[in-house]
Amino acid sequence: MKIDLIQISGFKSVADLRLEGLAPFSVFAGPNGAGKSNIMDALAFVSAVVELGAVKALRQFRGFAQVHCYKLRKENTRTFSFALHAAMGDQKLQYTLKLRDMDSEPQLEEVLRVDGKKLLERKAGGYPQLHALDGGRQPLTIEKYPADRSALLFTASDLRLHELLVNVEVFRFDPLGAKEPDGSSADTTSLHPNGHNVATMLATLERDDEFRTQVMEWMNLLVPGLEQVRAEPERLSGGTVIKFKEEGTRAHFPAHLISDGTIYALCIMTAVLSRAKKTGITLIEEPERGLHPKAIEALVDLMRQSAGVEHPVLVTTHSESLVRACHVDELWLVNKVDGKTTTKNAARTGGDLGQINLDTAWLMNLFDGGLPW
Repeated sequence: MKIDLIQISGFKSVADLRLEGLAPFSVFAGPNGAGKSNIMDALAFVSAVVELGAVKALRQFRGFAQVHCYKLRKENTRTFSFALHAAMGDQKLQYTLKLRDMDSEPQLEEVLRVDGKKLLERKAGGYPQLHALDGGRQPLTIEKYPADRSALLFTASDLRLHELLVNVEVFRFDPLGAKEPDGSSADTTSLHPNGHNVATMLATLERDDEFRTQVMEWMNLLVPGLEQVRAEPERLSGGTVIKFKEEGTRAHFPAHLISDGTIYALCIMTAVLSRAKKTGITLIEEPERGLHPKAIEALVDLMRQSAGVEHPVLVTTHSESLVRACHVDELWLVNKVDGKTTTKNAARTGGDLGQINLDTAWLMNLFDGGLPW
């Protein structure tokens, strides 16, 4: 898949945002309060709407008051819009979703085109219609379908777009919580957004020889002298704990004795590597926390190598070390202008940087915005 366009309107500070030509690994850099997290949350909101329906999605995001864009006026403030133009395989997809009347009885509008031909259409208050791409039959109307539920599910057997959009995850890791032993009831299927079940996930995933080898190779790059990382059951609680072993020592030591940066890096690796072969979008907030600049560079390499056409990896940052490790086309500058979040791609902003490092150009404001302060 190649993402040609993502457009988001009407979500918190994101009044009207266009991301064109998004690289599989992309970095959103800018100051606190510019709206980087709102861009990530807007994509997660789309995912919740497509998977759960608008009513449950709004409830999950704490209601209309916490979702709407207060900078828009009148009717526009009650409407959320999303558009995605992408190439999946040999097909070009154009999908638009509008959520109207968010403050009362939410209703969805949807249109999905494949190679320019309409496959799905749904008007606000009406029932979804499925069209044959060859034009060989009348549209199929899905009657009595709830007004707040996406009909994209009915295209899942033919396209992977539904799978992509329902598998969007925003990770905001909490290293202190991730160090604690997992309970016996911890989720074994996917990493929690805050990383609190990382021990259980490691215990499950390390049965895969390739995954276990990848984790150790990357941990050795990030934490020199680290010889082994493993998850093992805790006898008394029945839960799972992470233990580490350094070169020159015999005993393993528990996670609470390791640095926050090390456990943070382990959470990021688990998230990225466990999702790399799946269809979906992985969003990571500030992956540079507590890490040495060289370790950040290695982590960027990991995320870039794990990102792909069906698994974009998008991160937020205000770290010059992370920006330095980026390619210029991967860097998006985020600003807030008149209370509205704006973005621009570094590669399309300035001229040739010559011998200037990307982070130096950023801090010198050669891109005219997106500074970390």
